[in-house]
Amino acid sequence: MNRSDTILQYDQLFVVNGYKLSGVESVSVSHSTPLENALTLGSLFGYNLNNPFQAQISLQRNCLYTDPLLAFTGDSPLSGSFSYNGQSYGFTSGFLSRYAVNCGIGEIPSVACDIIVYGDLKPSLEVSPYQNHPELFIPSPRSITVSGDNTSTNRVTSFSYELNINRQPIFSIDSYKDVDEVVFLPPINISASLNFDAANFTPENYEFFINSTEKKNFNITINDRKSNSGIYNLNIPNIQLASQSLDSSAENKLTISNSYIGYLE
Repeated sequence: MNRSDTILQYDQLFVVNGYKLSGVESVSVSHSTPLENALTLGSLFGYNLNNPFQAQISLQRNCLYTDPLLAFTGDSPLSGSFSYNGQSYGFTSGFLSRYAVNCGIGEIPSVACDIIVYGDLKPSLEVSPYQNHPELFIPSPRSITVSGDNTSTNRVTSFSYELNINRQPIFSIDSYKDVDEVVFLPPINISASLNFDAANFTPENYEFFINSTEKKNFNITINDRKSNSGIYNLNIPNIQLASQSLDSSAENKLTISNSYIGYLE
C-alpha cells in the first residue's frame, strides 16, 4: 500500500470552536433524513421531510488538559470541522448533548461526548484552529480529590462522571429544512461513581438511602502533579447516594464504590 493510500492519525484534525483537540481516538459523524411517505399533489416522489435534518458527532479522546468543551453545557452552540487528507467536513450549529469523563490513578483520562448538529453539516466547511489548550498532564497517585458533605479525601482510585443535556429544536412549517431555535431544557442530569481505597472508610447504613433527603454537593478535582493546581474541577450538585458496594480480593486492596445521581438546575 502506498503512503498516499493511507490516512494516519497525525493526518487527521478535529477543531471545535477554534480549539485543535489533542488526543482524539475516534470520531463518528452520522446523520438522518426524516422522510415520510406522503403521496400528495405536488410531491414528485411521494416523500416529504417531516422534521429538520439532524446529525450527531461522537468524540472519544484522551484528555490531558482543562477541556474547553465543558463550557458548552448550556445555550451556546458549537462550530467545528474534521479534516483529513486534504478534505474537510464541518458544521455550524452544534449543541453538546452528552459529556462523560473516566479517570483512574496513573491512567490517561478519557472523555466521550456527543454533539447534536441542527445546522449545516457539509463537505469543504473547515474551521481553522486559533486557540491552544494548556500543558498536557497525567494523574499521579493522590492527585484526585473529592470534597463535600463535610469530607475531603485524596484516596480516590478512579471515578466516572457524566452529564446528559436535554434540548428541544423548534421549527415552523414553512422552514422545515432549518431549525428556528434550539431550546435548552434544564435540569442537566448527572451520574457519577467513585472508587475509594477503603482505609478509614466504612459503608453507610442501608437506612441512609431511605432517610437522607438533604441536598448535598460534591466536587471532584484532578490536580497537576507539579504545581498541585486543579486542571479539572467537576461539580456534582444536589446529589444523592444511589448505591454502594464494599469489595475485597486476595489480589486487590479493599475498596468502596459509591454511585451518585444529581442535577444542575
